[in-house]
Amino acid sequence: MHVPFIDIHTHCTLESTAQEFSLPNIIISKNYLYPLPCSLGIHPWYVDYPTTAQFDALHDHGKKDTVLAIGECGLDKLCDTPWPLQEDVFRKQIAFANLVNKPLIVHCVRAHQECIRLLKAEKVQVPVIFHGFEKHPTLAQQIYHHGYYISLGASILSGKKDDLIRQAPLDKVFLETDDKSTKIVDIYMYFCAVRKIELDQLKERIYQNFRHIFNYQLVE
Repeated sequence: MHVPFIDIHTHCTLESTAQEFSLPNIIISKNYLYPLPCSLGIHPWYVDYPTTAQFDALHDHGKKDTVLAIGECGLDKLCDTPWPLQEDVFRKQIAFANLVNKPLIVHCVRAHQECIRLLKAEKVQVPVIFHGFEKHPTLAQQIYHHGYYISLGASILSGKKDDLIRQAPLDKVFLETDDKSTKIVDIYMYFCAVRKIELDQLKERIYQNFRHIFNYQLVE
């Protein structure tokens, strides 16, 4: 089987190929009818109050087979959405992810302890991926300890996150492009160079991580 590069979180809407599988993130307030495999959620930047219409859309579309994960959703201390509203919307999306048994992709800015607290309070039962992670390895270790995953993006190319790469358990890692124009292959290559592992080994490990937590068959 040919193992593709997996981009676990992108805002690009190009179709996946046999060489590369990308999981576009669809923000409900912008476009929630995208037909390809995607993640779907209410981003803390784009909460429309009252939230009834957004949650109706999430409940209608989030159960579809083409929606592989719920999110990105979470908490962001730098955005204008009121904090109590952010918490309420995040709590409800954790509960929905549990209901439909789909992984949760978390957006978190300066609120990792608060996110972990809510995940525990809501008794999250599905895999959790902290996307765009670029914090200290100590915080990453705490995330691994709770059984969660991290996803690393283009920020690792700066050379300032090499310790994070070296210390990451390979069975708890994904890679992504997010909203950057960087190619996913470049992120894979840099990770391999720092970690001193073969590209095929990393591709296989991330593929196995994907198969373990997503109920979706990639092209074979």
